[in-house]
Amino acid sequence: MFGLFQRPKLEAKFTASQAVSDEFARQVTLAGRLTLTNQGTDADLTGIEMLIIAGFRRISLDVPAEWEHLHLAKGASKSADVAWSKVLDSPLRAQAGELFVSAHDQKRQTWQWRLPFQFELR
Repeated sequence: MFGLFQRPKLEAKFTASQAVSDEFARQVTLAGRLTLTNQGTDADLTGIEMLIIAGFRRISLDVPAEWEHLHLAKGASKSADVAWSKVLDSPLRAQAGELFVSAHDQKRQTWQWRLPFQFELR
């Protein structure tokens, strides 16, 4: 009976290896290592969404195939290198940004993380 009340306890961490905002080319490049860790019960994650939040701008990112559906057992973690490069309609002048990650678990709970990083301006 006590297992009914247990929930996943998820944590996310992002370490940027490259975060470049090229104002003249109107291009944003973001690469780094994304890690999701589960310290609670098993979790099945679906509906994963990723964005770059920089100031008032929201830049949608394509979710890598290996991150679309995840099963994280208790104490397990998923870690992989991710990389995106997007050409924008207008220049991005932000010096800092956040990688926004959102996911839904099997108990219909929404998990959201805002993982900060610094842009290199060119």
